[in-house]
Amino acid sequence: MINNRCSDVLFANTFTPNGDGINDTWSIMGVENDVTVTVRIYNRYGKIVFSSKGYPIPWNGLKNGERLPSGTYYYLIALKNDSQVLRGPVTIIY
Repeated sequence: MINNRCSDVLFANTFTPNGDGINDTWSIMGVENDVTVTVRIYNRYGKIVFSSKGYPIPWNGLKNGERLPSGTYYYLIALKNDSQVLRGPVTIIY
């Protein structure tokens, strides 16, 4: 399922980082070349599990090289130097 909350930015609300080569990363289309975008992913306790300034390499579901468990995480994507912020859930399924 694709989330289209901003006409220029598209991303799925689920990905499956199981190594099968299909949907293994959480891609955000439309920000690949934007060095000002900030992406943060939080677990259900509000702890940051991923953070990136710019988003040249999609998140692979790892934290410190360790696979995160299946479940729902929460993204915060700040666009255009924080002038637009997208928030919502993203789910990891194995």
